Amino acid sequence: MHESIFNLLGWLPDIAILAIAAGAFGLLGGLIAFFSHRVWFRRWVQRAPHEEKLADTVHTSLLGFAAFVLALSVTDAFSVLSKVEDSVRLEALEIARLDRELEAQGAAGEAARRALAAYVRDVAREEWPSLGRTPSALSPRVRQHLDDVWKGVRAVQHGLGEDYKNVRDDMSAYLTTIERYRASRLAAATNNIPAVFWGIIGLFGIAASFLSGRDQPSRYGTQINMIQMSAIGLVVGLIVVLNNPFRGETSVSPAIMIEALKR
Repeated sequence: MHESIFNLLGWLPDIAILAIAAGAFGLLGGLIAFFSHRVWFRRWVQRAPHEEKLADTVHTSLLGFAAFVLALSVTDAFSVLSKVEDSVRLEALEIARLDRELEAQGAAGEAARRALAAYVRDVAREEWPSLGRTPSALSPRVRQHLDDVWKGVRAVQHGLGEDYKNVRDDMSAYLTTIERYRASRLAAATNNIPAVFWGIIGLFGIAASFLSGRDQPSRYGTQINMIQMSAIGLVVGLIVVLNNPFRGETSVSPAIMIEALKR
């Protein structure tokens, strides 16, 4: 179920995801506070001062725990996004280097260059969208293009003499690095926040909203609680936006790799 929700959110602009998350958390928080007072807290109208102080302490602690978990998740999401962008730029550099070496071989390197161009094209057209969905996957078509690049490179290497050993080694190193960076993309796409995290955040939010219903609901108190929960919802929406570096507006663009062949 959560996979369908995340795939659906992937089609929405970032501002819409943030607005939906803030609105949903704010509305849910207001409803929980209202019903917690009607069903539970109005049974105890008279409460001792130390009981009120204890409730305030617990309420503040719950919000602090939620903020701490959310901050860790946002930091982790930004870190993954930054690492993926670095690896894509390095892969693009290796692609440009390999293409330059193949170009220097003239007609012998044309087959490998065509396969390399097809690899980059279908990474952008096919593999990026498949990595942006849940569950994420690498494209078999792109794998075939990479195999074709290997065949073309091996044919070029076979025709080189012993004096060009460094060229053969360089081409193998470039292509091996490209393969490694491609595999790392799948690892980054599947490094999603576990479902238990969302359960913990939901429990923190529900508990905090429940304690907000200690007093008789008023327009002012309800607005404050909804604003508070909407702020939590905004951070949750930000995590959803950043959770997969290949999906949505705030993500790594495959244009970095496409530009590598436009020398």
